[in-house]
Amino acid sequence: MNVGCWTFPAFCLFVLLCSACAEPLRTTSFDKSGALAWTNATVPGIVTVETSSGPNSNWASAQNTFSNTSTGQTSVAVDSSNKFLRLRSVDVSPTAQGFTNLIKAYGLLETVAGSGVGRTDGVSYWDAQFENGPAISAALSRPHYAMADKAGNIYIADKNSHSVLRVDTNGNIHTHAGTHDGGFNGEGPATATNLQLNFPNALWVRADGTVYVLDTDNARVRRVDTNGVMQTLFYAKSDPSTPLGGGRCLWVKDDESLAYFGNKDKLRKWTPAGGVVSLATGFTELGCFYVEPSGNLLVADRNAYYVYRVFTNGTRVIIAGNGTTSGGGDGQPALTNGIFGPRGLWAVPTGGYLLLLHDGAQLWYVDAANIMHLLVHGAGGSVFIHGGDGQYFYNLDEQRIGEGRSVSMDCAGNIILCESDYGFIRRIRFQRMPGN
Repeated sequence: MNVGCWTFPAFCLFVLLCSACAEPLRTTSFDKSGALAWTNATVPGIVTVETSSGPNSNWASAQNTFSNTSTGQTSVAVDSSNKFLRLRSVDVSPTAQGFTNLIKAYGLLETVAGSGVGRTDGVSYWDAQFENGPAISAALSRPHYAMADKAGNIYIADKNSHSVLRVDTNGNIHTHAGTHDGGFNGEGPATATNLQLNFPNALWVRADGTVYVLDTDNARVRRVDTNGVMQTLFYAKSDPSTPLGGGRCLWVKDDESLAYFGNKDKLRKWTPAGGVVSLATGFTELGCFYVEPSGNLLVADRNAYYVYRVFTNGTRVIIAGNGTTSGGGDGQPALTNGIFGPRGLWAVPTGGYLLLLHDGAQLWYVDAANIMHLLVHGAGGSVFIHGGDGQYFYNLDEQRIGEGRSVSMDCAGNIILCESDYGFIRRIRFQRMPGN
């Protein structure tokens, strides 16, 4: 049903088609700059903008947006060509159809960085010739975490090259912090590429491109501002002259009033007034965590084979895993599933979350009803696994990733994986394949 149409001097024509929803999906505004707003979207859902050269021509997906409320907005490219656009809204609630709708909204799997040259721990494979060149030609050195800013630049904690690397939106790689020689040569403030890091294995990125680094063997958390200046934000232990044992994962609030990081069997909390204290203890080997809007944390305990929700008072409950490496399966309740080495965690705007396994080398989606769905299959250990580039990501018959390190989502909804001892950063694009 054609429910709205605009024509601008730029010869861009917009046509809105109603999708299957309780109330007709419709626009509330669309201007010459491409700012588009709508109402009556499915919740939870995904709104897709599609383009075509004519109303009877093939439609192509331009972009997706998660809908957590019935109203929303996005920005679409407006050019001088005659163009038709339409909206689709699909349900992604925790049902079989909701899961199908979710995976159809995602598309290609691709490698963003890493050439897979080697996997030896403690060895840096960085070479100066990689600087400013294609990121997929650069050898990474056991990267542990990858996350993007709002502009789409991806930052990598490349542990064994003692650096933070940045992949720009053109696919080129740059040293963002560190000298590639492990050690300590000052607190800063100083140019980030002139200060040493020592086995950094976690980072957190603000939307504006400010990067926080868990400088593990220097037992410090560093801040790299948007001008490329680095300085110590706080000590991760009372004596920073010795390494932080088992440091893993980092989160810093935008106003720097609160931070969390992993410390082997402890989840640690920092505030400017209170310093570093333990929020929760007694874990076996912490993986990554995710701070929910409520302030509670989703926490992976890799060697206990559990995922917990840790509350702000330090208490916790198990939300996934049966305490072993086997049992359950695809489409089964999360509490009955054996999860082999849970490590990466990231919330999805559906009420569910992504779970990346280290030893099990798999990416799972846990929906809002706590049902687990396998997204990407792989193999752990020393075996070299790297498959599926340029193909639709969802193919459970093929091993495509190695041991999982971290998972995150960028502001556009793309999924970013840091995986394999051989060092790969992968991306699953939040864009429908033709026919989906």
